[in-house]
Amino acid sequence: MQNLPSTYLKTLLITAALLAVIALPAARAHEGEEHKHGPTSHAMGPAADAWKTAQESLTAIKAAAAAKQHEPIHDQQEKLVAALMQIQEKGGSGDKARFEGAIKNAIAASEKVHTAADAKDFAKVDSSLKTLEATMGMVEKQLGSPAK
Repeated sequence: MQNLPSTYLKTLLITAALLAVIALPAARAHEGEEHKHGPTSHAMGPAADAWKTAQESLTAIKAAAAAKQHEPIHDQQEKLVAALMQIQEKGGSGDKARFEGAIKNAIAASEKVHTAADAKDFAKVDSSLKTLEATMGMVEKQLGSPAK
């Protein structure tokens, strides 16, 4: 009967050691990070910032289109694509395939606006801009509430 407590103690120590070996790397993986969840999460910060940049670029593209100025469209479209690519890297809150498709469609729509602006075809800029606005709405839906 004296071996029972000794065996039990050994088993308990081995189990504790194994748990420590397993848990320590997981604990260190998040060392130095704020651990928050929800809309204020640190991980969504860059996506939210990129979304704000994308919205600002879209607004500037609309203003330039209304003023029939092609050069600002060129510059803002490049900023818009960069922001969308950054958002793509951070990921969305839902279906990855839909998210990737929404980003791809928004980039393609922005390129059509850019091409039409370079050709100084403002009728085509206006129609392409409507498509761009719709695709940006789809990106926003896929981002979910944290990016708003």
